[in-house]
Amino acid sequence: MNIFLLELRNLRKSAIAGTLSISGVIVIMLAFFPSMQNESMQALAGAKMAGMDEALLKALGLSAMLDFSVITNFFGYAVQYIALAIMVLLVQKAVALFIKEETDGTIEYLCAKQVSRGDIVAQKLLAYFVVVVGTVALYAIVTVGGYLLVTDYSFGQAVREASIIFGGILYVALVFSAVGVLASTLIKSSRGVAGVTVGLVFGTFILGIMAVVVPKLDFLKWFSPLDWIKTEKLMNEGILPGEWVAGIAVIVCATAAAWLRYRRKDLLI
Repeated sequence: MNIFLLELRNLRKSAIAGTLSISGVIVIMLAFFPSMQNESMQALAGAKMAGMDEALLKALGLSAMLDFSVITNFFGYAVQYIALAIMVLLVQKAVALFIKEETDGTIEYLCAKQVSRGDIVAQKLLAYFVVVVGTVALYAIVTVGGYLLVTDYSFGQAVREASIIFGGILYVALVFSAVGVLASTLIKSSRGVAGVTVGLVFGTFILGIMAVVVPKLDFLKWFSPLDWIKTEKLMNEGILPGEWVAGIAVIVCATAAAWLRYRRKDLLI
């Protein structure tokens, strides 16, 4: 029995609506960019930012007064919140990855086929990984197309910028997903999926804001992966070595723990 293809089909069906919605938001934001070339719009944006507290600007990923007539600044600011939506969409699927079988009763079907738990874990994780990569790649493709329509960027420039932005998003998505997969082997019912997803994504997002607003809590940024890919930082510094180490450690440890937990778990059959 090919669990990989079955899971890929299930994940693909549930991902279509969310993926189209977020792609639509990307298109709308990029379509709005030409209006930012207008001097009155630039003056309005500048006036709004000038009235904000410096700490709030940093929390929003704006450590300096940005020129929103530059596509990197304009879309880079918007994509930070698009990334938040992407994380919610993907993490929700990660948290539901294993518990859904038990809640829906389909685990009985898998066990009747004498499929080992190791095979279930491996094939489900592979299918999920393919969907995550494919989804983020689609967002990058939509962004490249939008850049070419609303700017004078060459194809190479558009691909480079989209690759930096969405490469960072893919990395953080895998970090969040690893924790979500581990949670999927720990929770008792799929009714807890939404709560775990919101707590994980928004909880760490809030920790990142606290790290910026309260200097003494600066260490909290290590618990906020979304802070690692704020566009201004990503374009200037990239993902720092410590963030690579921390993220990869989470991916490896959480995935290994999920594997061991699922192999020993008393399944509800």
